Amino acid sequence: MRCRYVVLATLACLLPLGPVRAADRPDEVSAAKGKIIYVRYCASCHGMTGRGDGTVASELRVPPADLTRLAERAGGRFPEDAVTRSIDGRRTARVHGTADMPVWGEVFGRAEGTEAMTVESALRRVVHYIWSLQATKG
Repeated sequence: MRCRYVVLATLACLLPLGPVRAADRPDEVSAAKGKIIYVRYCASCHGMTGRGDGTVASELRVPPADLTRLAERAGGRFPEDAVTRSIDGRRTARVHGTADMPVWGEVFGRAEGTEAMTVESALRRVVHYIWSLQATKG
């Protein structure tokens, strides 16, 4: 009888503590919150649909990326870490001058919104929103 409880306790420890998110799709809650951040900070350049056609896109020296094709260009898997680093920008070496995109990691650190957020949570949310914009084949 005691052995049975040990087995059950061991199995309970091995079970995940919360819902498991598949590694091949964005977290829906983070993406929904990320849309608010995206509209505020990204849409003027990248457009409301992420295709690089924002209201100021034509005025930029370097055209904004089409964010709906990131997974396609990365061989079919969304490059979550690379996108996060690109948006963050705080750790990018700028030996050849300034970056074309603002350092959003610094901006998010100072931003005040409707909900308290850390830089990391803001980055995660906007990255998951961009992930949700990926074009699907079919």
